[in-house]
Amino acid sequence: MRCPLELDQSAELIVGYGARTLDPETTAAFERHLESCPACCKLAAAQAAVWSALDDAEGLELPVSPDFDRRLFQRIEQAENRAGWLWRRLVPVAAFAVLLVAAALQFTQPKTARAPQQAQAVIQIEQVEHALDDMDLLNQLGAAVTAEPSGSSKRL
Repeated sequence: MRCPLELDQSAELIVGYGARTLDPETTAAFERHLESCPACCKLAAAQAAVWSALDDAEGLELPVSPDFDRRLFQRIEQAENRAGWLWRRLVPVAAFAVLLVAAALQFTQPKTARAPQQAQAVIQIEQVEHALDDMDLLNQLGAAVTAEPSGSSKRL
């Protein structure tokens, strides 16, 4: 048998062995393993001590106070209220701190003026290109008008 500690089955196997709920084959295999594995042997002995203590405690009947449930629920509610109080106070403070940090980062970063200048430069280049195209068109029209004889222009 491989060590149950290696297979991550130790809890179920050791508790079942201590509770005597394992089938006979598994019990025999685990007992053979206990002879050669001190770690499992130690855990099985500790589990046996727990079961022995539980068996001894069954005969004891401790009195329960009549208001046990009320006091228990009251303590649970108090614990929840303490946790709720913390969250109600902590979340707004944390949110405010995050906003302060974001504002500080926003205002401390240097403003870059390159983006508007680059956009303006692109617009100016496009305007120059359009103006050059218009001038070329006018030159072509002017050349065509001067190339035609003055008398051959058609009148409407």
